[in-house]
Amino acid sequence: MEVNSFYNYLISEGYCFDKELIENYLLSLKVKPFVILTGNSGTGKTKLSQLFAKFTNSGLISLKPEEDYVKVKGNVNYSSWNSMGWTLEKNYFRGFLPIKECESKCELVVDGIPAKGGIGLTIQLDYTNPVLMDHLKNLCDELGIKKFSQKEYPIDIFINVEGIKKIMDDALPIDDSIYLTQNSNKSAQEDRQWNMDHDFFKYSPFRKGKVDCKIIVDGILSDAKLRVLSKLTFSKNERLQTYLKEHDGEKVNIKLNLVDFNFEEFEPEWDIVDSISIRSDLTGGSEDKYIIVPVGANWTDNTNIVGYYNVITEDYQSTPAYDLIEDAQINMGCPYFLILDEMNLSHVERYFADFLSAIESGEEIPLYGEDKTLTLPNNLFTIGTVNVDETTYMFSPKVLDRANTIEFDTLSAWDYMVSGLDGDDFKGNIEYLQSPLVDSNISELNIQDLKDILSEITYNNDSLWDTLAMELTIFQETLKGSSFDFGFRVINEILRFMVVAWRYENSPDEWDNWERYFDAQIKQKILPKLHGSEKAIGNVLTKLFNLCLEERNNNENPKNIDINKEDCRYYTSAVKLQNMSKVLSDQRYVSFIN
Repeated sequence: MEVNSFYNYLISEGYCFDKELIENYLLSLKVKPFVILTGNSGTGKTKLSQLFAKFTNSGLISLKPEEDYVKVKGNVNYSSWNSMGWTLEKNYFRGFLPIKECESKCELVVDGIPAKGGIGLTIQLDYTNPVLMDHLKNLCDELGIKKFSQKEYPIDIFINVEGIKKIMDDALPIDDSIYLTQNSNKSAQEDRQWNMDHDFFKYSPFRKGKVDCKIIVDGILSDAKLRVLSKLTFSKNERLQTYLKEHDGEKVNIKLNLVDFNFEEFEPEWDIVDSISIRSDLTGGSEDKYIIVPVGANWTDNTNIVGYYNVITEDYQSTPAYDLIEDAQINMGCPYFLILDEMNLSHVERYFADFLSAIESGEEIPLYGEDKTLTLPNNLFTIGTVNVDETTYMFSPKVLDRANTIEFDTLSAWDYMVSGLDGDDFKGNIEYLQSPLVDSNISELNIQDLKDILSEITYNNDSLWDTLAMELTIFQETLKGSSFDFGFRVINEILRFMVVAWRYENSPDEWDNWERYFDAQIKQKILPKLHGSEKAIGNVLTKLFNLCLEERNNNENPKNIDINKEDCRYYTSAVKLQNMSKVLSDQRYVSFIN
């Protein structure tokens, strides 16, 4: 059976989940690498996490990058894997970089000595993914390409357009001449050439140094760095070469009169590639890249996750979770999943505080008894499952603040056995949805970045940004009086979720379906912290319930009204608040996980 979506994969494994729940889970992974799954035992929380971890590394899917890419040519050779990079042919860049316009013959004068020369360019590309390095090395071994071999094998390299654009820079206007200083060195004296230093780049349309980009080679995605090097050469000139030897190591002044240096009117012509597959079977192998760790009731520190230094053996005692994190650090091109099963059997703050801090700050985790630290890589996702019963501890607000909390309702027998097995009919970009490393930098977007994106989207001819600002303010003000207020972190993460949801729905200019995803964020980010007695939160639940209705000003009692989707702006949140109100009325106390 060919499986091209996670939903179909679940069905092939004999499992069925609500499609909106799947969307919420996968979108939440993009916003932050920590998700809490809560619900009754047997509702499939751990199984969903496990199967998605298997699916992402199974080789069953191909991913379309969210960015535009252009294709250039490279070669598989010894240097391509040993040095993790290439010097690329300039011809392939001439459509979108002013290569020809900047390679110029010139007249130069060095400390008064005239010479004839020219400006040449070199393009270098370095990558970081060790999986790509191993792949290219294996190709070299198969092709018999050795260190000093002249054999080369042509290969397509796809570079993202935005990365290439970054290498372009504003240059100073050139009147008649350029004045530079360079060192008199062996290369200039014997080879008659200089690698141009930073002074030249003030007059060049290219940046000095490397710029970040992304590349895809044989379906393997990697971060990379691109740079353009400028070289000044001059014809054989005994007088100048003798002079340079006499002034070895000293600065010399160079005056350049350029003949053809004319890049101002260059217009790039991007030959954008429509679709590129990122093959998950080449991003580190098909072996499982997840681990399920049952949390023990006796956990009081983080040693059960990250290990400890054994003073008896004088060696570091690792754990399966620690080994998984180390593997993730090596294979940055594929996602890894740490699944903490029944996470609230012990107090989360006791054993997971360092993780929460590291996820939030990006700082390293200090290891017990060792003069070293542990870094959580960006491709590591932590999933915590929470069973709802009397044996478990409720999470504190500071834990819930740092995660999306997704509730698993019990699926009806009819949906599970019959209607839930309908085919895959997701309305959005399914490849984007089920690719956790695509758009993984969303957590780095600040409030201004988010405003730039969401302000361009409209709803009922108004800015979606203003609409979201009003909605968040209303919910925030409602919660303020009950000490369940939320701050910058929650606001930013809700807005990031809205961005990835919008992109999942193919980035419409007018977005009519935004309330479905804002509803998910109310339930996942705002409601989980609610708990207390009827006196403490009874009025708050009622106010929040009415905010979820189309008619907000009727002050409806959630215990006495039958609601349907047509009556609600935020249906799933309204249902949850109604259920909480009923539990509160019966038991005089309620929390989100009741």
